[in-house]
Amino acid sequence: MRSNIFLAIFITVILLLACDSSPTKHELLVIDVSHFTVHNYPRVDGSTSAHPLQNVIACYVLGINFKWYDAPDGTRRIYADYSDTTKKEIYDFISNIQHHGTYEAYINLITDSADVILVAREPSEDELEFANSMGLTLDVKAVALDAFVFILNVNNSVDNLTIDQIRGIYTGNITNWRDVGGPNAPINAYQRERNSGSQELMEALVMKGLEMVNAPEMVLVTMISIINTVVLDPWGIGYSVYYYEEFMARRESIKLCAVNGVKPNYENIYQRRYDLTAPVYAVIRADLDKSSNAYLLWQWLDTAIGQQVVASSGYIPAK
Repeated sequence: MRSNIFLAIFITVILLLACDSSPTKHELLVIDVSHFTVHNYPRVDGSTSAHPLQNVIACYVLGINFKWYDAPDGTRRIYADYSDTTKKEIYDFISNIQHHGTYEAYINLITDSADVILVAREPSEDELEFANSMGLTLDVKAVALDAFVFILNVNNSVDNLTIDQIRGIYTGNITNWRDVGGPNAPINAYQRERNSGSQELMEALVMKGLEMVNAPEMVLVTMISIINTVVLDPWGIGYSVYYYEEFMARRESIKLCAVNGVKPNYENIYQRRYDLTAPVYAVIRADLDKSSNAYLLWQWLDTAIGQQVVASSGYIPAK
C-alpha cells in the first residue's frame, strides 16, 4: 500500500483537477507506471542536485516511502525508508541509484549508459557536438524549476549584488567588497570547473560571453566544496543552485545573495521574479523506443501526478 505521503499527493491532484474547469494537456495525460519493478526500472542518471528528485520518483513508482538522511559527504539526501522491512529489495535498489553529475550524465546518455537523465541545465556545446558526432539528437524538456544562486558568508555585510556587479567580480574588474557597498576586504571569487552544471549555468545566465578571470587556484571541483569553502571564508563568494543549497547543503554560516534586489526563495522562483530562475530538465535520446519504460517515465513526468511527485521532493513543478 502507498504511504501516507503518496496518498496525500493523489488527493491533492484530484482536488486540483476538480477545481479546474479547463484542464491543461499534462492534466489529461495518463501514463501507467504500475508495472515498473526494480528489474525493469529505467537507467536514470543526472546532476548531483537532482539526486533527491530521482529517488522520490523511484520511491513513488516502486511503492515505498522516503525520508531525508544525512549522507557521508556532508549533504542530505532522500532515500527509501529502510524501516519498511517488507520492501528491502526496493530499498536496496534505490540506495544504489547514483547520479554522476551533469556532464557525466550527458555523456552516459549519449553513449547509451543511461536512458533518462535529470539535469540542472540544457546540453552544453561540447555535449551537443559529441551527440552530433554519434549521430544523435536529444529531447529536452523542463520538469521542475530551480534557480542559480550566489552564496556569501554571513559575516559579509553585503546582501545584494546586481548582475553587472557579479560580472565585474568574475571578470576581475571588481576586486574589493567596498566597491559593492561592503567592507574594505579583498573578494575571493570561487569558480567551478568547465562543463560542470554550475559553471555552464554561470556562463549562460550571467557571463553571456564575457570571459571569466583566469584563477586556477579558485576553481573548485564539487558542489559541496564551494559551500564548505565559503563557510570558512568571510570574504568569499561562490555559486550553486537553490535546491542544492536550500535542501541538500544548508549551512548556518552562509546566506543567499539577492540579485538585482530580489532574494532567491520559493515564492520568487515560482513567480519567476528572480532573474536567474532556471529549469531542471529531463532528457532522453530522440531515438529512444517509444514503448520502453524509459520513454513512459519521461512522459509520466508531465502528468499531474508526476508533477505532484516532483513537488513532494521540494522542487517547484514546471507545469
